[in-house]
Amino acid sequence: MSTAQYKRINGQKIFVQMIGEGEAIVFLHGGPGSEHRFFLPYILPLSKKFRLVLYDQRGCGRSERDPNNQYTMREEVETLEELRKELNLKKMNLFGESWGSILALLYATTYPEKVKKLFLTATIGINAAGLKSFERELLKKISIKDKVKLVHVERKMNKGTASVEDVLQILDPYYVFAKSSIENKAQTMMNQTVNHFIGEDISNNYDLTTELDKLKEIPILIAQGSHDILPPRKIKKLLTNFLSHAELHEVHNCGHWTFMEKPNEINRLVEDFFN
Repeated sequence: MSTAQYKRINGQKIFVQMIGEGEAIVFLHGGPGSEHRFFLPYILPLSKKFRLVLYDQRGCGRSERDPNNQYTMREEVETLEELRKELNLKKMNLFGESWGSILALLYATTYPEKVKKLFLTATIGINAAGLKSFERELLKKISIKDKVKLVHVERKMNKGTASVEDVLQILDPYYVFAKSSIENKAQTMMNQTVNHFIGEDISNNYDLTTELDKLKEIPILIAQGSHDILPPRKIKKLLTNFLSHAELHEVHNCGHWTFMEKPNEINRLVEDFFN
């Protein structure tokens, strides 16, 4: 069973798609600024046992844009809380990917009593140091040739003759272990404005260092690609060393987009964890 609908949350239309029946898992997409279709079709086998709740965050995908083009982490947390109420979920199972893992942790430290379990993948860390480390490591990976291409595309974007999709075409190969994985990547939209404002908010304000006690009763499983931009050894320093009860699973021969490169392994982990 699959349903797609708009829900009015905090005055804005949020697009929500639900697939399957059973206990709900709410998926938090990355970006910031991406959309729910990024998860599809990779996670669909899970719909045989769970109700998959996918939604486009504010200003993303098919959700309504903010009239003032202002986006913050706190607003995303409150959007997720209102969505929980709309769906009549007492507690949520959350699957957070990349920026979505930050959103999951932010929500869980704000409303710990509303979270059942957290599954995080392509994680970043517990504070802005993770994002800064991610940016440094990505820059190291990019070839000189592609750096030159990025400069040219940025100039074209400033003139309005190129888009963020042109940037992603250059960067996407650095997010995967096997470049052939990109051939199956769904065509998705990216809202650069959302990316900019939330990225800036993370850099300036993201810090859960003093909030981690609120997570100690919540089971947490982290699945990190062996060749992620932030591989497991770095995630230990940026995240799991601060969360002693969190389990870290290394996904071998895999980059940042774990569910895209290793869907069977991720789906098995998700099924076992949320069961």
